[in-house]
Amino acid sequence: MARAFVAEKYEPIIFKEFFGNTNPVEIEIGCGKGKFLVARAIENPKINFLGIDRVSKFMKIGKTRAEKRTLPNIRFLRAEARAFLTEAIGSGSISIFHIYFPDPWPKRRHQIRRVFSTELLKLLYARLIPGGLVEVATDDKDYFDAMKKTIAATEELWENVRETINERILDGMNKTNYELKWAAEGRSLYYTELKKR
Repeated sequence: MARAFVAEKYEPIIFKEFFGNTNPVEIEIGCGKGKFLVARAIENPKINFLGIDRVSKFMKIGKTRAEKRTLPNIRFLRAEARAFLTEAIGSGSISIFHIYFPDPWPKRRHQIRRVFSTELLKLLYARLIPGGLVEVATDDKDYFDAMKKTIAATEELWENVRETINERILDGMNKTNYELKWAAEGRSLYYTELKKR
């Protein structure tokens, strides 16, 4: 007998209480092992970082990395992105969203599972501060082309859209695990940055 799917519910987060300060907040959606976010937290002690992922298995590595370095400005939570952003994150509260190498779900019947969608971009826009950024990367050309169509469908939301290949737009010194792996394999890496209007 199939198990019924029960949607998770999230309590609203008050960042002043969550981090104990009023510093800017950045969120990485699909943070995996947290390599990028931990490195960024070390280098930016006056910024708060929150990593979310649907799978806690690898995220525990990120938590351990942060705990070993006693980083007060980083947290990790197991969460489904759309529901979490809708229920837990207040409007105009995030300075940067990071979405690096999400699963491309290449088979047509699975593409509905892709995280990058018009619905998600509208959510990100609503949660960003004025002038806030969305940083995106993928190694999948077909997914990148689909992302560009999605961005074009929401172009009225963005003051500026930048695209590069094999050149990270924000924080070029810090890379994700996948980013290092795919670059070592010689894959083309596609980057996009959206700036809130």
